[in-house]
Amino acid sequence: MNFTTTHIRSEKVTIDTRIYTILNGRKKPGEVYLAAIAPDMELTIITLDEAPGILPCFEEDDACLNLPNTSLLLCYNPAQVLKMGGKHYLTGPVILVRTNMDGEVISLTIDEVYLFQKYLASHSITLMADDQKLPCICME
Repeated sequence: MNFTTTHIRSEKVTIDTRIYTILNGRKKPGEVYLAAIAPDMELTIITLDEAPGILPCFEEDDACLNLPNTSLLLCYNPAQVLKMGGKHYLTGPVILVRTNMDGEVISLTIDEVYLFQKYLASHSITLMADDQKLPCICME
């Protein structure tokens, strides 16, 4: 296998109007909103109840990476981590959650989605293997 690396999602970071509408206008009382992204899915807002449909191991066998200087956790399936060249790459769906001081999952804000998009802009890459593209998130 011949591996090369190229950057993706390097365009200007903006908040999608669908995300803005959900988080700032159409919230249902008591509903917890998270963000999800996968190689075959754009960044989207989901409810806590929808998380296991995207990441089946969510809150069971998932692992979480704390985004630097935030209370945000990037949850993923540890079986979908590729180690290559001394770095770790997330190759499957991830769910962004926010927790309170008691460790409970609470809704994201627009500002936190923006921070996540900035993180993705600097950590998203595409690995190439035998002319096949594999979108990933570099964990380092």
